[in-house]
Amino acid sequence: MARITVDNSTPGEELAKLILDTIPKDEPQPDPATLSLSNQPGASGEKVGFDALRGRKVGDMGFSGASEPVQTQAQTTSGTTTAAPAASASTSGSEAKPTRQAASGVDLSKVVEPEVDQYWRTQDGKIERKRDAAFCRHGDKAMCDYCMPLEYHTENQIKHLSFNAHLRKLLAGRPPSAATSSSVDLPPLDPLSLSVITPCPSGSHPPFPEGICSKCQPSALTLQSQPFRMVDHVEFATPNLIDSILTAWRKTGNQRFAFLIGHYDRYDKVPMGVKAVVEAVWEPRQEGEVDGLTIEVPWSDEKQVAQVAEWCEKGLGVVGMIYTDLTPDPDDITKTLYKRHAQSFTASALEMLTSAKYQVLHPLATRASPTGQFSSRFVTCCLTATEDGNIDVIAWQASEHGEAMVKANAVEASVDPGTVRVRKPSDGEYIPEVFYSFKNEYGIQVKMPAKPTFPVEYLFVNSFPVENRPGLSDQSMELVVRELLRILRGADLEIGDVGTWPSRIREDVQRWLSDWHLVAFLAMHGPFSPKEAETLAHAATAHKHPEHKGALEELFRSGGWQTLLTIAESSGSAMDTNDRFSQMGIASPQRSGTGASTPATGGAGAAAAAEASGPKACPHCTFINEPGNTDCDVCGLPLSG
Repeated sequence: MARITVDNSTPGEELAKLILDTIPKDEPQPDPATLSLSNQPGASGEKVGFDALRGRKVGDMGFSGASEPVQTQAQTTSGTTTAAPAASASTSGSEAKPTRQAASGVDLSKVVEPEVDQYWRTQDGKIERKRDAAFCRHGDKAMCDYCMPLEYHTENQIKHLSFNAHLRKLLAGRPPSAATSSSVDLPPLDPLSLSVITPCPSGSHPPFPEGICSKCQPSALTLQSQPFRMVDHVEFATPNLIDSILTAWRKTGNQRFAFLIGHYDRYDKVPMGVKAVVEAVWEPRQEGEVDGLTIEVPWSDEKQVAQVAEWCEKGLGVVGMIYTDLTPDPDDITKTLYKRHAQSFTASALEMLTSAKYQVLHPLATRASPTGQFSSRFVTCCLTATEDGNIDVIAWQASEHGEAMVKANAVEASVDPGTVRVRKPSDGEYIPEVFYSFKNEYGIQVKMPAKPTFPVEYLFVNSFPVENRPGLSDQSMELVVRELLRILRGADLEIGDVGTWPSRIREDVQRWLSDWHLVAFLAMHGPFSPKEAETLAHAATAHKHPEHKGALEELFRSGGWQTLLTIAESSGSAMDTNDRFSQMGIASPQRSGTGASTPATGGAGAAAAAEASGPKACPHCTFINEPGNTDCDVCGLPLSG
C-alpha cells in the first residue's frame, strides 16, 4: 500500500504522476491510457480515465467535499495499479475484477491458437444421431432413450474427453455468450504450479526460503486419473516412416530415436477430437546401445528443422518423438521379446519423466488459460514387441500433474520401472505434500501419501490409437547427388543448362525433391542461402500448394541450384571412370589412403568382391551383419546359409 497526500487544488496531471510513481521501477509499467480512477471502491463511485485528469483538479473529481487534504491510497500488484479506497485503477473503464488474465499480465487476445482449436471453438460439439424409425415415437427434432448417445465413449474405446470437449464442459454453466467468446473474462483453465510464489503476494515476510506462508506456498497435490487428453489419435503418413527406424535397428542392433515432424488436424471419431499427423521423422545426434540410447540435449538443430518445416507447410512442426525398445527373443530369433504388458509396465518412470520434460518445452497456446499456455500436445511413441512377437507402435502423453511435478523438480525415476519417487527437498527447496487416490478392494475411494514412491500410471495418459495411412514417403539421403544424376541421365541433355530440360525431367526432379530429409539436408548443409532454401521448400510442396507453382523454376534459376549441378557434374565424371573399370572386369581403384584395390578376372569376380565387402543379411534371422562376418552376430548361424 502506498499513501498519497494531495489537496483539492492539486492538478490532475500531478495526481496521475504521483500514483504512477508508487509502482516499483523493477515491475512492468502500465500504460496510463489504460488506467482509470474511482473515488469509491466497487461500482458505486465515479470513474475517470487518466487522460481525463488533464486540466482538472482533485477537488473537481469528487474525492472530497471539504477543503481539508484528501488522502488516496494506491496498491500495486504485478505492474497493475489499483487505488483504494479513494482511487482505483484497472485495465478498463469497468469495475476492476480479480481475473487471472489481469494477474498474469498476458493479453489473451494476442494469443494465436492452433487452427484445429480455432475450428472447434466455432462448433457446438453436438453429436448428430438419426431418429430410429423402429422404436422412436417422436419427431426428427426430439431425442429419446433409443437415439441418445449413451455408450458413445465405450463403443469407441474412449477413456478420456478430448481437450476441446473438456473446455466445453467447463464452460457449460456460463452464459452462451461466454461459452462461445474467444476472450472470456475468466479463463476456465487453471495451470497447475507446484513452485513457491516469490515474492509473496501478501508482502508480509521475506521471499522464500527466508519466509513462507499459506499465500505463497503451493497446496498439497492429490494425483488422480486425468479426465481429458490433449491428443486423441496419432496417424503416420506412411509405414516407411517406421520402417526407416526399424532398418537402423536391424542393421546395428542398437536402439534408435527420432523426432516426429507433422501437424495437428481434426479427428472425427471422437467429439471435438484432435489427431497428430506425422509426415516425417528427424533423427538428432545420438549414441545407440543394445538396451538404451543417449541423445543430444538440448537439440541443436531444432530451430533449423522447425524453420524448414514451416517453409514446407504452415503449421508443420515437431509434434512428438519416437524410439525403439526392441530385443530379439532368445527362444525364437525371428521374433522380438514381449516386455511391455499388464504384468510389467507400459512406460517406465524414466520414460514418463522424459516425456513430461519435452512436453514442458512444447506448451500449447490457448486463450482458455490465464497464462496463454496450457499443457502440451507433444506425443511419445515407442516401437516395441506385441504379445505374438511382432512389432507395433504404442503412444502416450504425460498428464498435467506429471508436467507440473517435473517442472518443479519434485520427482525422479526409481529402480522399479513402474514407480516414481518423490524427491527429498534440499536446502532452499520446497516440495509440497503429494497424495494419490484410488479405490480399495471394498470399492471405497481412499487417499494414500505418495512419499516415497507412487505408481507411474498416475502421470500417464495413454490409449492413443495409432494408424498408418498412404501418403508421402521418405527417401535415403546417402545418395543425393547419385539420385539426381540418375534422373538427369534419363534424357539427352546438358546437366548445367536447365533450359534444355524437358518437362518429364522437371517433373521427375520435383518428385525427387518431395522428400523431407532431402529438403532438410539441402537447406541446412547444402549450397543454398536462407532465401533459396525457402524456395526449395516451396518447390518440394508445390504439388500440394498451387500457390507455389512457380517455385521450381525460381529454384532452377538460383545460384545454390547451379552450385549443386556443378557438384553433380564433377561426381558424374568420377562415376563414369568407375563404370569403365567395371566394364573391363577390374575393380574400381580405391582413393588414396583407403587401401589397395581388389583385382578380379571378370565382371562376375568384381560383383562377387563387391558383395563380399558389403553388409550381409543373415538368411536365418535377417539381421544385417558387418562386412567380413562369417557368422551372424545375433543367431550365430553361418551367413552362407
